[in-house]
Amino acid sequence: MADNKKYEVSMAGVLLGMGNPLLDISNTVTTETLEKYGLKAGNQILAEKEHMPLYEELSKMEKTEYIAGGATQNSIRVCQWLLQKKGATSYMGCVGEDEYATKLKEAAEKDGVHASYMVDKSTATGTCAVCIVDKERSLVANLSAANNYKVSHLKEADNTAILEKAKVVYSAGFFITVCPEAIEQCAKHCNEKGKSYCMNLSAPFIMEVPPFKECLKKTMPYIDYLFGNETEAQTYAKTEGWSETSIADIAAKLSKLPKQGKPRTVVITQGASATIVAVDGDLREYSVIRLPPSKVKDTNGAGDAYVGGFLYGLVQDKDMEYCTRAGAYAASVIVQRSGCTFPAKPSFRAPPPPKPMRKPRFTKIEKIRPEQRGVNVMVKVVKVTDVQEGLSEAVLGDDTGTVTCRVRDEHKSVCKEGAMLRVQNAKIVMFKGFVRVEVDKWAVMKPAAEDSPGGKPEFEVKTSNDLSAVEYELAES
Repeated sequence: MADNKKYEVSMAGVLLGMGNPLLDISNTVTTETLEKYGLKAGNQILAEKEHMPLYEELSKMEKTEYIAGGATQNSIRVCQWLLQKKGATSYMGCVGEDEYATKLKEAAEKDGVHASYMVDKSTATGTCAVCIVDKERSLVANLSAANNYKVSHLKEADNTAILEKAKVVYSAGFFITVCPEAIEQCAKHCNEKGKSYCMNLSAPFIMEVPPFKECLKKTMPYIDYLFGNETEAQTYAKTEGWSETSIADIAAKLSKLPKQGKPRTVVITQGASATIVAVDGDLREYSVIRLPPSKVKDTNGAGDAYVGGFLYGLVQDKDMEYCTRAGAYAASVIVQRSGCTFPAKPSFRAPPPPKPMRKPRFTKIEKIRPEQRGVNVMVKVVKVTDVQEGLSEAVLGDDTGTVTCRVRDEHKSVCKEGAMLRVQNAKIVMFKGFVRVEVDKWAVMKPAAEDSPGGKPEFEVKTSNDLSAVEYELAES
């Protein structure tokens, strides 16, 4: 008689994190404390000599909490908590041989994370001062032993085996300041083996300090999933001299930077606003969970928790809706608690299966109307004219007429004279009373193909009916 045993793919060692293990020393402080040490709310910096008294100051305060921390370690712990499968995740970093290291090891084991720490007996375990003001936090990291991680540890047989077993590897950008060699080995390993390598921009200084920025740019071709928040995204654009200022445009451009292997996914969180996800230039927004202010205790670890939730979906090969929903859930749990801590069991519920996508309905140019939105057309490019830096105008046509389209730089490569294009989700704007098609960051302009929506129709363009030559005026109500 056949038994009813049920098997599932093992999740053992599926995720590896490499970063800076720190013990958070956390408490609420005053704005005067921030000013005293030159700190900013919501920012993260590396400790310098003038910041050292801060750690003793916090430790002497009542109600100071000591919590296992470090950005990467936080994300790994959150993912492990959601998976609820002991040993599903692993973590590497450098600690000292002291009480703080023992606390970190105990916390990792309690959470079910396999911590393979490199031990530096001559240096104290790293700490992070977490200064909370009005629920915002300012982080000052004293890396100490965490700053001494060496790639030789990763090359030890047991640790190489951990890397070989993992199908997703993640590091916060802070690890760039410590061991670029380990980052390079992991990133190239993932690329060669068809795995996913993930990195976080983490803090503005990663982009502002030339050696750190250079390491980030060197790693970028191998980064499959790039995380960050709106401030970090804007800092990247600014340090590169980009003209883009909107988060969506920056995310799209980041996703299209040169890439080895599969397309890059860029995930930019915006606090209580929707998360922006760009995949090879295509943009989507995903909602977050809004909480009343009374439920928010502090934001320390919220971004790390979002990444942990996202990785929870990623290691299970879930779709973007699932990953972003899990990220939003994890962040909503962490902000209601002190530091990156969580209840014994998660209550996350998977989103319902997506409804089958409806095939887009394409219209004809002659049916376009002023201020219309969600316009889908199959067109041929008749002519392209440069208007100003970063903007061109193209005359697009089908067998019913032509219309002028405003073309951004990112679409110039496909908008060539004679090309057959698929334009989706465009909007109609009025320019001095005349119709223009706007293909903005939420729209699609791609070459027509037999196996894509709309196919690849053949037609002669009707140039005698130019919709953009018709002048409109507002009718009196």
